[in-house]
This record gives sequence, structure tokens and C-alpha cells, in this order.
Amino acid sequence: MVRIIRSRLFGAALVLALFGLYPTVQAAGPDPSAQNAKAMPFPIQLGGPFDLVDHNGDRRTEKDFLGRHLLIFFGYANCPGICSAALPSMAAAVDALGKGADNVQPVLITVDPEWDTPEEMKRVLSALHPRLLGLTGDEESLAAVREAYQIEFSKVGDDIFGKPIYSHGGYVYLMGPDGELETVIPPILSPSQMAAIIRDYITPAS
Repeated sequence: MVRIIRSRLFGAALVLALFGLYPTVQAAGPDPSAQNAKAMPFPIQLGGPFDLVDHNGDRRTEKDFLGRHLLIFFGYANCPGICSAALPSMAAAVDALGKGADNVQPVLITVDPEWDTPEEMKRVLSALHPRLLGLTGDEESLAAVREAYQIEFSKVGDDIFGKPIYSHGGYVYLMGPDGELETVIPPILSPSQMAAIIRDYITPAS
């Protein structure tokens, strides 16, 4: 239990540091070191409603995932940069969760809807993990999601095949069963480290 508390407080501190805020911690009891101490809710709001299309061509909204944890990354299917590290790590972390993986849905939300058609996302993501879900949509819908998560991106050039290369946000967002942000995870962590953080949030406190 102490390990879970420390990991969650670390996650909270990480989020707050990333957004230039200070951590606030509350103990649920008279003793601050009590085992039921927990992090206060984050004083920032990330996430919200979305209306997108998955890589099977099916409409998806945030309501489809209520009751499960979402592991969300913003990027694009053929990204040669941080995506090439983040997506395999997410896939391996989900595998490392064992039975707990049933309650975690890894998701890639594209920043490049022109190239990331449902068919292309399915081709790339299915090769990484059978449960990795790609979400795309029209620019208006995707812009709304990026704004909700405070994601910035910009085109920096083209590859040798003429496909665009983007600079984009690089963190993995762990959303709770209620759709609220639980923590953010640096994509440079190893799959085992990433899995350890996720496990602390999906394991019921006792």
C-alpha cells in the first residue's frame, strides 16, 4: 500500500511539475503517514468529451470507455520519433499487467488525419498490439480533443516519401474509469516501469 501511495504521489507531482503547479497532498486521517493517505485531485483539468472514429471505422465517444482506464497517446501511426518508442512501450506495458490489462485500453489519437485513415492506423497498430486502438476524425473533432488535453503540434518537414513529419506532445495520459485524469507517464520509461505506475492505479486500495 505504501508503494502505491508513493507512486501516486510521484505521478501527481510529475503532472503538476509539467504544468508549472505545486503538489498538494491530503491525508485522510489524523496521521499524515497513515496508509490511507492519498493525493488530492489535480488542480488542472485535462480530457473531456470526444466524438471520433476508430481504426475499424466505428464511431467512438468517451462514453464507450467509462468503467475502464484509458492509456492515451497523441501522435501518428508512421511517426519516426517519440511514437516509435511510446507505442511499443504502451503495448508491452499492457502485456505486463496480466489480468489487469482487461481494464486498460491503450489508445493512439492521431494528429495527422490526412494520412492516418482508419485503414492505415489499423495496419500499423495491429502489428504492435491487438488491443491498441487508433482514433481519428475530422479536423474540427480532433482539434477539440487536442484542446481538451492541451496538445500542441506542428509540421516540421516531410520524409523522403513526401509524408509529413510532426513535432507533437509526448506524454502518455492515464485516464480513470470516470474519465478523469489520473496521471501522466513519460514515454521514455521502460515497459515495466510504465506497467508499475498503471498497476498502482488499477489495483483497488485495501
